[in-house]
Amino acid sequence: ESFRPRAIIEIVQNLSSKVVEEIFSQMDTEDVVDVFERSTVDEAEDLLEIINKSTKLDINKRLAYPKDSVGRLMSEEVAKISTGLTVKEALGELKTLHTDVEDIVYVYSVDKNNSLSGVLSFREIVFADQDQLIEDVMITNPIYINPTADQEEAARLIKQYELLALPVVDKKNKLIGQATISTALDVIQTEIAEDFSQSFGAGAEETIFTPFQKSVKLRLPWIAVNMGLAFIVSWLISQFDESIASDALLAALMPVVALVGGNSGAQSLAIVIRALARNDISEARVVEVIGKQSLIGVINGIFMAIFSFILLSLVGLNSYALSLSIAVFGNIFIGNLFGSSIPLILRKLGFDPALASNIFLTLITDIVGFAGFLGIALLLI
Repeated sequence: ESFRPRAIIEIVQNLSSKVVEEIFSQMDTEDVVDVFERSTVDEAEDLLEIINKSTKLDINKRLAYPKDSVGRLMSEEVAKISTGLTVKEALGELKTLHTDVEDIVYVYSVDKNNSLSGVLSFREIVFADQDQLIEDVMITNPIYINPTADQEEAARLIKQYELLALPVVDKKNKLIGQATISTALDVIQTEIAEDFSQSFGAGAEETIFTPFQKSVKLRLPWIAVNMGLAFIVSWLISQFDESIASDALLAALMPVVALVGGNSGAQSLAIVIRALARNDISEARVVEVIGKQSLIGVINGIFMAIFSFILLSLVGLNSYALSLSIAVFGNIFIGNLFGSSIPLILRKLGFDPALASNIFLTLITDIVGFAGFLGIALLLI
C-alpha cells in the first residue's frame, strides 16, 4: 500500500494519545520521520507531545541529519554478523536476528567495533559451504554511503551498481543502517515530481497540502517573471501592428507557429530533464545530446512545413503557405535546440536544470515564432 504522510497527520489529529503512539510504534522510523517532515510547526509540536520518550529520541536523531540526506531515510534494521565466523556460525547468528530484521537481503560483516568489513547476499550464505569462512564468501570493500550524503546520490549508486540495498556508514566506518531499493524508488519518484513542478515555475516542496499562503509565495515570483516576459513578446508583436492591421489573417496564423515550436521544444525539454535527473548526460555527451535533439527538430520541422504548405494551398491561401511553412520549420528547430540546451545551460551555471525551464523555452519559441513568421510574411507577401 502507498504511504501518505499527510493522510496520517490528518487522521491522528482526531485520535487519542494512546492510539497515536500505537500507530507510530507499528511504523518504520523513517516513515515516522517523513510524517514529521510533512507536518507544519504546530502539527509537529503536537505530535511530539504525544509520542513516548524513546520514539521522540529516535525522531530527533534522524531530524538532526540535513534535509534530504540519507540519514533521514535509511533503515536501521540491518542483518550484520561478526567477522571471523564460518558460514554455519553465521547462519546461527542470523536465526536470532529474524525477529528484529523483517527482510534480509544483504548480510553485512562487521568487526568488534561495528566497522563494515564486507557484504554478501543471504542467498550466498545459504548455498555456501558450511565450513567456509565468511571472509572467503563476502565482497570486501563494498560500495557504501555516508548518512549526510544526498538521497539522490544513494538512489544513483543503487541504480548504477544494480543493488538491492546500500550500506550506510559514518565517518568512523561504523555501520549504522542501509538505504533500500524501495527507498531509492521513492526518491526518484519525488525527484521527477519536483522537476516537473519546477519546470513550470512551481516550488519543488509544494504539494496539494501546502498552506495557500506558502503556495502563493512560491508561485508568484515566477508568474511575475512570466508576465514580464509576456510583455516583451507583446511589445515585439506591436512592432508589426500596421502589417497585422492591414492583414488580419496574419494574426490568425501566428499562434500556429508559436504552438508547434513550443510543443516540440517541450518534448526535448522533458527528455533532457529526465536524463539529467538520472545522471545519464555527462559533460562529454552534451554536444551529442543537443545535436541529436536539433536533428530531430530539423526532420520534424520538414514534415510539418510540408504539411502546413499543402494545407494552406488546399484552402486557397497560397500567398501565406510559403511564409507559414518556413516559420514552422524554423520554430520547431529552435524549440528542439533550446529545449535541449536550456536545462544543460542551467546545470552549467550551477542552477537546478528543472528550474522554470519551460518559462524560458516558451519565451524563445514565442519570440521566434511571432517575429519570424511576421518578418518572413513581410518579405514574401
